[in-house]
Amino acid sequence: MADRNNPYSAPVADEEAQLARNYAGDLVDASPGIRVVHLIVDYVGFFLVLVAVFAVGGLLGTRMPPLIAYPVLIGYYLFFEGVLSATPGKLLTRSRVVSIDGSKPSFGQVLGRTFARFVPFEPFSCLSGSGWHDSWTKTRVVRRS
Repeated sequence: MADRNNPYSAPVADEEAQLARNYAGDLVDASPGIRVVHLIVDYVGFFLVLVAVFAVGGLLGTRMPPLIAYPVLIGYYLFFEGVLSATPGKLLTRSRVVSIDGSKPSFGQVLGRTFARFVPFEPFSCLSGSGWHDSWTKTRVVRRS
């Protein structure tokens, strides 16, 4: 977010700056322990969605290929983080995804976070603070204080 007193900051429309301040509120970065809760709850949620997809396929008499899991995972994160800025795990802990400045993340940032999750060992990067999917996309996971 641009500082009005900094002559070197990028120009920002007054409405845009106000929206970012309203969206940000009092935010504190989520702890590594909370991030592990997000991971576990979201894996369970993804598994339940995947089971539902296979069940619908079975009811329709269609054999679903195992690779359907990848588009389902992409859709899971794009829907929840793109629309709600929070997955079920984040909703449970009153957390959400924001841009570095506290504003709502762009679709490109959400897409980048989603595809970064396919990097091997990426879930472990959250144990040391912000995960790779945060640092690569300039986002953060925050909780209301």
